[in-house]
Amino acid sequence: MRTAVALGLGQEQLDVKLCCNSGQAFRWIRSGDEWVGIDGQRLFRLWLTDLGWVGESEPRAGDEEALSRYFRLDADLNAIRSRIAVCDERWAPIVAGLPGLRLIRWSVPEECLISFLCTSANNIPRITGMIARLCEAYGEPLRGAGKMFPTVDRLSLLEPEALYALGFGYRGRTVANVARSLVERGDGWLDSLREVGYWEAKRELMQLPGVGAKIADCVLLLGLDFAEAVPVDTHLWQAVAKIALPELRGASITEARYRMVVDFFHDRFGALSNWAHQYLFTAHLRGML
Repeated sequence: MRTAVALGLGQEQLDVKLCCNSGQAFRWIRSGDEWVGIDGQRLFRLWLTDLGWVGESEPRAGDEEALSRYFRLDADLNAIRSRIAVCDERWAPIVAGLPGLRLIRWSVPEECLISFLCTSANNIPRITGMIARLCEAYGEPLRGAGKMFPTVDRLSLLEPEALYALGFGYRGRTVANVARSLVERGDGWLDSLREVGYWEAKRELMQLPGVGAKIADCVLLLGLDFAEAVPVDTHLWQAVAKIALPELRGASITEARYRMVVDFFHDRFGALSNWAHQYLFTAHLRGML
């Protein structure tokens, strides 16, 4: 008989499709009535019942804790949405229009970093395909189904040509170089950045080859739990210029202007900058603005 964990949340508190198809993760698919995803060494399965979401994972041990951690189920979503709307009323219709959107938390920051290296000048379907091919070619089999994300040690041994063959284009050289840089820095280097401040952690990440401010902020946001992280890509740039900083309309993203956007979020939303960013980014991605 199948066993599963009742999450105690309905669609209004957890919209799995919205969370997993909004540029936060790239290893989820819908299979019949289930959503199936892979994070680190764990395979998740979730499905919606009349009583709300239920889920399970392989390995089974700790699956409830893993699901809660991944979807940040300990966060009071109603309180977060209300506080964001109070901080800036322009966000009120945005949070109202995206019920169930939550921030995802990756369990392996190295996997998060390598994955977001694939996002440069790219779109979500292509990114998803690139990562799927990478895992199929170089990942270890995962208990349950599919394959794990390749380890940094494995990726560091690849020549860029091997990644070109998987459709990575110029990103292949970046992935190979970053993997080697991570190996040189030693096990746990990325995790150690949790212990320094946001700006210092960002500076350290940007010392890696091919890692700019946006990719660094993606890793800080989703892989290292920095509330201050605000990745500024084309979607967020256009959205901020449209509803909050009209002086940026038609301007290109420079280092100073990127900092201006980050400072705006910090000044306006404080410790909820990460959540406020995700709501605005998703709204623009979905054509709501």
